[in-house]
Amino acid sequence: MFDTIAGLPVHALVVHGVVVLLPLMSLVTVAWAFVPSAPARVGYAVVAGNALVVVMTFVARFSGEALHRRLGGNVAVEHGQIATLLPFFALSVLFASVLVQGLRSGGVGVPLRLPGVLTAVVVAVALVWTVRTGHSGSEAVWGEIVRNTSP
Repeated sequence: MFDTIAGLPVHALVVHGVVVLLPLMSLVTVAWAFVPSAPARVGYAVVAGNALVVVMTFVARFSGEALHRRLGGNVAVEHGQIATLLPFFALSVLFASVLVQGLRSGGVGVPLRLPGVLTAVVVAVALVWTVRTGHSGSEAVWGEIVRNTSP
């Protein structure tokens, strides 16, 4: 299921969506967290977008594991170790968005600045881990090729 689609590795197809959408949704989430006047439907859209990103990160993880089994050996071992945690960082962004939406919807008297700051911290860590994961994957695929060719 996570191995290939139309003869191409699922991982190569899905990972690009994760690398774009996880940082994008993270930035949208932190921006939204600091706008208390945003309509509730915006919050539900942010939560839904983050849920989609979580699913994509798990698909990327499982498809990466399938690709590693297919290629065998020591291919992208460091990348695999780093990437294993990425779905949990995506989950943390989702949970932060659920927290902010829940506080807004429930009419709880918590100043939204506190959840906004928490969201910003979670997003910062998720962004750093996404870049680290993407860089290690790019290095595993392209590093040797670029080192052995000239412009």
